[in-house]
Amino acid sequence: MNLKLRAASSIISLQALPDSSEEDTATFLVKGLVIGQTSVSAVVIDKNGRKINSAPQQIEVFPPFRLLPRKVTLIVGAMMQITSEGGPQPQSNILFSLSHESIASVSSLGHVKGLSVGNMSVTGVVQAVDTETGKLVVVSKDQVDVEVVQLKAIRIRAPITRMKTGTLMPVYVMGLTSSQTPFSFGNALPGLTFHWSVTKRDVLDVHTRHAEVSVQLSAEHNFAMSVFGRSKGRTGLRVVVKTSVPLAGHMLDSALELHDEIQIQVYEKLQLLNPEVHVEEILMSPNSLLKLQTNRDGLGSLSYRVLDCPDRAALVQVDDKGHLTSGSLTGTASLQISSQETFGVNQTIIVAVKVVTISYLRLSTSPVMYTSNREAVSAIPLGAVLTFSVHFHDSTGETLHSHNSMLSFSTNRDDLVQVGKGSSNGTLTVRTVNVGLTLLGVWDSEQAGLADFLALPVQHAIHPAEAQRLVVGDVVCFSAQFVNQEGASGVWSSSSSALLEIDPRTGAAVARDKGTVTVYYEIPGQLRTYREVRLITWTSLINTDLCCFTFLSAHTVDGADGPNILQQFIDSYQVMFFTLFALLAATAVVIIGKHVHILPNTFQYHG
Repeated sequence: MNLKLRAASSIISLQALPDSSEEDTATFLVKGLVIGQTSVSAVVIDKNGRKINSAPQQIEVFPPFRLLPRKVTLIVGAMMQITSEGGPQPQSNILFSLSHESIASVSSLGHVKGLSVGNMSVTGVVQAVDTETGKLVVVSKDQVDVEVVQLKAIRIRAPITRMKTGTLMPVYVMGLTSSQTPFSFGNALPGLTFHWSVTKRDVLDVHTRHAEVSVQLSAEHNFAMSVFGRSKGRTGLRVVVKTSVPLAGHMLDSALELHDEIQIQVYEKLQLLNPEVHVEEILMSPNSLLKLQTNRDGLGSLSYRVLDCPDRAALVQVDDKGHLTSGSLTGTASLQISSQETFGVNQTIIVAVKVVTISYLRLSTSPVMYTSNREAVSAIPLGAVLTFSVHFHDSTGETLHSHNSMLSFSTNRDDLVQVGKGSSNGTLTVRTVNVGLTLLGVWDSEQAGLADFLALPVQHAIHPAEAQRLVVGDVVCFSAQFVNQEGASGVWSSSSSALLEIDPRTGAAVARDKGTVTVYYEIPGQLRTYREVRLITWTSLINTDLCCFTFLSAHTVDGADGPNILQQFIDSYQVMFFTLFALLAATAVVIIGKHVHILPNTFQYHG
């Protein structure tokens, strides 16, 4: 059959296969070469010599569809979201299915929750509509393994057990195997609690993560901590993991708690006492780059020179612009930096350069969040944008000045926070978009053992919580405890003043009309938090199942007469700032009296 198949572009290759057994059929092998979209059309010449072209058919070449992570390990009650990469674009919803529904459950978003101990698989398929038949067909599919376990024992993951005074180190809880990371149990429900202690408090300080930004996490989020070498000595670091509901199945044999303890030695850093000279050194990882800067840049004529290295090994190199590079070996070299001044003086310093391997990485949080009472909060406010900086440390706890690590990061779910790479190398930006708990993990792409984990609990910062639903005419005073560095409060605003009018300075607000509105509290340059408020009419409130008022006959009221109507209205959550807008509050009472007929001694309020 004289039929040819032609492609509109070279992103695919076409190969004719041996003729089919059917006389009027031709078969071709199509292979995707480059990601993109193109079209193919068939051309045939009939017996009269006429060229006949078929309608073009669209073809998309897409990267392989893969589910991530490739293996999920959870304890009973914990959750991990399965995400995907590749597949056709734009990608339609992924349909998930389970090999054993009694072991785990999966939602339409890919949230896998452990139900009972066992092994199973989750399959995800991507479907598309066949243009010829109009039916759904499976375009691509993949599956991942899921293991649901119980905690048999725990261990403290400490990258080093000997550290210098003044250094920081992250520690976190692991299960018995390397696959039982904080992702496996950090968000289990009912929640586990983590309790840390030291045998000698003057040797080692133990802080919750995010303590540097005035966030004091609760015990259920303390699977990871930060330890600080305070003074020389040896101390024990102990953690006890407790479950409030033994029958929840978190631990083997319905255990109430698990514990582990390690010994950490803190020693003093070597210093010169006579003469009293402050000596510093540059720390670099192998094959890394550091741009040197001095206070004489642009003022004096600078020169750089590496002095002879031991055994003449090329540990580091430096060019005339101050670019210091390290080789693949570890060791110590000396770097001479000279500045020839325009007024005839030469200055020279010699600095030690140490090329060392990375022992661990550590995440730090910024910026600092200030509160009106100067007390720490237990969660990150909704709407906050945080920057996480990654620090690399050597085997003594000292921070490296340069590294060549490629970082990877992941969260156990993607619907509560948005994580992306920061503006500078080695930073992440996290924006909180929904209330709830997210677990964050960061690791070296080439060394999975270099990892750190954090809990990111997000809560509303605007109060009172009851004000998320108001009745038209209600008066409420919103509050937030966050202030700027000088202690000044932020600015209040509403997404619609026609629905909810709010005073920008005090947060006092009046519900004007029914609808849904967003209340914002902003500290310029630091924080912009928000809360959604639903505004309804009093008639709508009476007609809902959530109505908080019930009407009883006189003899069903315990004790004496029922409460006074005005007092009940003031005591209810619907008037939070009655004294500020007395006239408006009184008007609201009149509206209530118009729509509700109440007999004496027949009114009871359930708060």
